Amino acid sequence: MRNDVIQAIETFQVKTFGNKSNIEGAEKLLYSDERVLFITPTNCTMRSLNTRKKESLPGVAILTDRRFIFHYKILLNTSTDTVALDEIRSVKCSGNGITGGHIEIHTMTKTYDILVTYKKDIMQKIQNTFDTAKNSTSSKNTQTVPTVSSADEIIKFKQLLDNGVITQEEFDIKKKQLLNL
Repeated sequence: MRNDVIQAIETFQVKTFGNKSNIEGAEKLLYSDERVLFITPTNCTMRSLNTRKKESLPGVAILTDRRFIFHYKILLNTSTDTVALDEIRSVKCSGNGITGGHIEIHTMTKTYDILVTYKKDIMQKIQNTFDTAKNSTSSKNTQTVPTVSSADEIIKFKQLLDNGVITQEEFDIKKKQLLNL
């Protein structure tokens, strides 16, 4: 595992038992120049705001200094939702000992409700990490910062296809999403 992943796991006291292979699979999606701030295997409820579609899926949630990633597997297929930090409208941490802790990440089109530990100090640390990452992105946006283009993302997914990590169908779906077709 990458050092920043190990550091995030230790900082947030993430339990990885039975999930190391999922974390390592999600880790392959990371760019070499981005830094992991938070990572956890989790159950996530995704709500699409325009279609009101709701899905609850197990996967790995990652916050980096550039984006939020939720990587999940359905049967034999894997999929990934990626949200640039400047597309996140708000983040809210809440929870208790009965329902557990939750991180709600709101974008213009989706809400991600991620299950985490309910320990107040850890939840506050998670909230602060999201807030700091989002604020640092906002301050960077006032400067000229290179962004990842759709073409770069398509190239990355083509490499995954060529390496046998994803199927042709998954590649075609992701390519259509990136091209807004």
